[in-house]
Amino acid sequence: MKKYISIIAITLVATILVSCEKFLERPPEGQLTEAEAFKTEANLSSFVNGIYTLVGDADFYGGRHQVLSELLADQYKGDRFTGDYSEIFRRQNSFFGGTRDGYYNKGYRVILDANVVLKNIALATTSKNLIEGQAKFFRGLAHFEMVRLFAQPWGFTAENTHLGIPIRTEVSLNSRTRSTVKEVYDLIISDLRAADSLLPDVAANGKFYSATKWAAKAYLAKVYFQQNNFAKAFQYSNEVIAGNKFTLDATFDKRFSKGLSTEGILVIADQVTPNQYNPGGDLRGNFRSDLGIPGFTFTDQYYNLATARAADLRKAWYSNTLQAGFNVLTKYNKNFFDLTLVHLTEMKLIRAEAGAETGGANLTVAIADINQLMTRAYGGTVFNLPLASSAALVISTTRNERELEMVGEGNRIQEIKRIGARSGVNIDRRGSFWNCPGLLLQFPKGENDANSSFTLNPEGGCF
Repeated sequence: MKKYISIIAITLVATILVSCEKFLERPPEGQLTEAEAFKTEANLSSFVNGIYTLVGDADFYGGRHQVLSELLADQYKGDRFTGDYSEIFRRQNSFFGGTRDGYYNKGYRVILDANVVLKNIALATTSKNLIEGQAKFFRGLAHFEMVRLFAQPWGFTAENTHLGIPIRTEVSLNSRTRSTVKEVYDLIISDLRAADSLLPDVAANGKFYSATKWAAKAYLAKVYFQQNNFAKAFQYSNEVIAGNKFTLDATFDKRFSKGLSTEGILVIADQVTPNQYNPGGDLRGNFRSDLGIPGFTFTDQYYNLATARAADLRKAWYSNTLQAGFNVLTKYNKNFFDLTLVHLTEMKLIRAEAGAETGGANLTVAIADINQLMTRAYGGTVFNLPLASSAALVISTTRNERELEMVGEGNRIQEIKRIGARSGVNIDRRGSFWNCPGLLLQFPKGENDANSSFTLNPEGGCF
């Protein structure tokens, strides 16, 4: 696990950087200037380590990202949601809502801290590639996740000239207008490719608790898959799988565990002890079902779909008796677990669908990938696809298995959008079109207050 050291120094620097840019020239009394905080490579290394904490924070990947995504999707009932949870679930994109604001601010805080590192990269010597690669990786990751929730998907317009999110590549809080989705994705890909070339093959401790080139490649696979660029998605997912650094867990239930999974490509490790860093708090707070009725409970439609096959071992992720009368998820019913950001199962799913889309020899690879996952899920080969299966069958099967494998991980809403942009087909079970305005999160009101020319998302919902 990366050690989150120099927290006091990091906090002091962060305090400065959330003020206006002029404060960097003359800070308030008692606070460190940026020049005072960053004097050595060790200072910079400690600061970049702090970004892992931000990414795993409850306001970002520690649950808020998944919560917002699941609220917009179609697997859950809405009768237990209140406040801005209810508004987002109803697909009404109002600019009021602390849940969304916290996520937006934390995402840009990740980007800001990455930019601070890059601004001071001249301090780095022996670890320059590692420090720069981590900063570019996290800057690309944060832009990617936010553009997927705050903008229409890639493919919404022919040239992807529709509005995305503000791009930030400098240490500044000056107002920025929204860049196009193409411009945002160009930056994301540039950052991730740079990270791929800069980051090490294996982390210093031999664990994947810090970013390596494999994490960069995995996110490139995710980005290209979101774009429906199947040739590139196959290429990068194949590079990760063929790298042989990760192996599929023998059973489905180790992905969110304490040190038991072998397929985490990037993992934020839990420190276990209560006074140390414990990621995933917002996942437990919203989905955990063994201590009471969670806010998120499945519709009968999805629950029946997910538990339809008696042989499916993943049925253990669900219960309609643990909390009588409610269909609940058990995936996060743990006091502690490592927070897996990207994993080998997802790479297999991407390579399977991309391989079927690109055809030829790739189709054979795709069939082997989805059959490997299904053998694990069903405890045998009874549901495996024939070796001569059509591309269409592989694609539909892979999409079904993706939904079951990645339940509660914030995946479903992006599939609704991606498949809609790919083919114009609306797969949303709640009856919305894939490109309706309510499937976007509205930008915080503060963006428009700071810059009257900032373009908010269209008002309106999906019903």
